[in-house]
Amino acid sequence: MSQAPLNVDCHSHSILSDGLLPPEEVAVKAHANGCAYWALTDHDEVRGNVAARAAAETLGIRHINGVEISVSWRPRPEAKETTIHIVGLQIDTANPALVAGLEATRAGRNERAARMAFDLARVGIPGALEGAKKYAVNPDLLSRSHFARFLVEAGKARDTNHVFSNYLVGGKPGYVTHEWATLAQAVAWIRGAGGVAVVAHPGRYRFNNTESAQ
Repeated sequence: MSQAPLNVDCHSHSILSDGLLPPEEVAVKAHANGCAYWALTDHDEVRGNVAARAAAETLGIRHINGVEISVSWRPRPEAKETTIHIVGLQIDTANPALVAGLEATRAGRNERAARMAFDLARVGIPGALEGAKKYAVNPDLLSRSHFARFLVEAGKARDTNHVFSNYLVGGKPGYVTHEWATLAQAVAWIRGAGGVAVVAHPGRYRFNNTESAQ
């Protein structure tokens, strides 16, 4: 008689990046959904893993240290996105090179956010920076998702998916390109921290056999 497959979730976010719940509550959700193994993979941030692990141990599920790193990719001319995301699993969250790399990656987010708000103001949507900040618990990780929630609140879109298709992707007002880590850097940080690097949500990207990292 075959065993039932394990329920594993290796990609989740907390309010320390663009999620909606604290790490401890994400652990509760994972447990409630029957996860045997669970990873917290906040964007460019590892500080939630301590609380996540403690909560998971209390609940009796296995926690995997994780992170999701923003990477600048060489797009084809028709590509709307210039960013891909690389998930690191089983990492040492205290690894100095990883910590320094993530700090450097986060440093550019506030500048990008200011430029996004400026572009939105030019098309008649003022106050976007302040509005987005209301949704960002971690001020170092102001993201497009926080802007999306503000734009829904402001009545500019029916939901966050509508926001992204009309404002926050390439060629639309509010989209700002940014130089993140290179693929080589992100993979080196993850492997140097003892982890495994995988492409996040690969179906979102249009790779082919000739693609190469910058």
